[in-house]
Amino acid sequence: VLRKNLRWNSSINFSRNTAIVESLPDGAKQLTLAFARVYDSPNQTVYYIATEGGKVGDLWGTGYLKNNDGQFIVDDGGNLIADNSLRKLGNYNPDFMLGFNNSFRYKQFDFGFLLDWRQGGILVSRTLALAGVAGQLKETENRPTDGLAFDAVVNTGTTANPIFTQNTKKIPAESYYRQFYDRNHEENNTYNNSYVKLRQFNIGYTFNKVALSKTFLKDVQNLKLSFVGSNVFALSEIPHFDPEQLALQGNKFLNGTEDMSYPSARSFGLSLGVNF
Repeated sequence: VLRKNLRWNSSINFSRNTAIVESLPDGAKQLTLAFARVYDSPNQTVYYIATEGGKVGDLWGTGYLKNNDGQFIVDDGGNLIADNSLRKLGNYNPDFMLGFNNSFRYKQFDFGFLLDWRQGGILVSRTLALAGVAGQLKETENRPTDGLAFDAVVNTGTTANPIFTQNTKKIPAESYYRQFYDRNHEENNTYNNSYVKLRQFNIGYTFNKVALSKTFLKDVQNLKLSFVGSNVFALSEIPHFDPEQLALQGNKFLNGTEDMSYPSARSFGLSLGVNF
């Protein structure tokens, strides 16, 4: 109770869960638990692989060739070089999740909201891959007539003794985006899946028996009318869809991959409660 007629109830729910793979059966080095793919191609597949010492939820896929410093390597024409060897993309599990629930009441008015905070984890996005290649995203609107150059290096030495220099070779913008977002290379099509979401809210007013005594509802003890909303908005680095997405592979729902899912529903409505 903050003051007379004003009440505030609040609760916080915090969770953190990390599962380490300590050993695998029969001396196996790795175990594929599941996979998610849109088309029937090994290079368009996200693998859920457990490795000894790794974490449950590790995602593996393909990408483009990089040097030991993590820089992309391009060929003499300024094009990215495919590297179809599997590498760990990240882990879909969050570092932590926190729920913050609040309700306020002042005389006959009440207000409440629930915030959900998810921190960490990655999401592999097929929407980003396919729409990026097609040039349908805001990220692809920069199309200078003289082309674009990848932020990468080119090997001016030899394979045995590489000498890496900054790439300045420009290629047509269409080729640039088609290469960067190519669905064969999941590494470039991931998001940080952190978000803060307004899960729900309500604003209401309660008419008590005194207020109702002179109406046709005089036999009613109280009547509460509320405006409610759910899945209202999310603060996230993902600009194109609700960050809470799952992939459907066969009869399994898989975390960490988004396969062009239908938009999530945002809903608003009125709620009427009556006590006799």
